[in-house]
Amino acid sequence: MIESHYWRTELRSDLAWLKNHRVYRRWSEKQQVLFERKLMLVAFQVRSLLERPKVNDQVRSSSMSVLRYKKISDHPFTVMGSGCLHERFNMEHPEPITLSALEICNQLIHYYWMQTLSEGRAFVSMLVFSDYQRHKWAYQMQIEDLLELFYMFGNDSSAIKGIKLQWDEKKQDYFVTSS
Repeated sequence: MIESHYWRTELRSDLAWLKNHRVYRRWSEKQQVLFERKLMLVAFQVRSLLERPKVNDQVRSSSMSVLRYKKISDHPFTVMGSGCLHERFNMEHPEPITLSALEICNQLIHYYWMQTLSEGRAFVSMLVFSDYQRHKWAYQMQIEDLLELFYMFGNDSSAIKGIKLQWDEKKQDYFVTSS
């Protein structure tokens, strides 16, 4: 990533699309698929900014409150015959936790299963878990909170103004100690 300004511009455009399409006139499977696809692309853009020294420390350390549901069954959640969600996860007792922006991105990018939840004509939350977490937890994220988190990365104010580098002999490369 040579210049993050262009990534942020595209990210803002994708976030505006998600905000405008969060409320729909008529639900269709295509609407849900397009929303899911755009959300994954936004998560990838944010993770790309995080993996390179392109965002300041304040934005890099951002996080989001989510609800997580513990896996309760010995039966795996599989593509074939996954069963009902409430048979595999303790949907009656969610645990509030905080996930870092990177953890949120990884859940979306590497998701094994995702379901958007609607109220009226709006996507309000989603249940998701990555391939890595499918035998442990399912996470519920509020769409509004998710977009708010990602908007921080789209703002030009999230760009770094300067960095401090330190040499890592083992990696034979520099790493960023602060930005």
